[in-house]
Amino acid sequence: MPDLQEVFLQARLRFDRQAAEGLEACFQITIPDAGDCYLVVSDSQCFLNEGISDSPTVILTMDLQTLIDVLSGTVNGMQAFMFGRIKADGDMAHATKLSELFPLQKT
Repeated sequence: MPDLQEVFLQARLRFDRQAAEGLEACFQITIPDAGDCYLVVSDSQCFLNEGISDSPTVILTMDLQTLIDVLSGTVNGMQAFMFGRIKADGDMAHATKLSELFPLQKT
């Protein structure tokens, strides 16, 4: 299984800067089987950091495979949420933006 940094580096290639325009968000990602990280979206850029953010706008809890699937573009984040693979707490508008920021891969 690829590590989180490797998955994120691949996801950055698909990051939609236009979808991130004007968005200031911090996605705290809690991964019970792999630890914590947070994704900061600011000024149409995104950065992944290890650990726990002091001020997340939304907290997302999922297993590592779900995060890999969403960031790799093989699974829609909203569908993963609807099927209970992702739990969200906080600003739900930001939670739903994840699929727009990292759109599905075109096949």
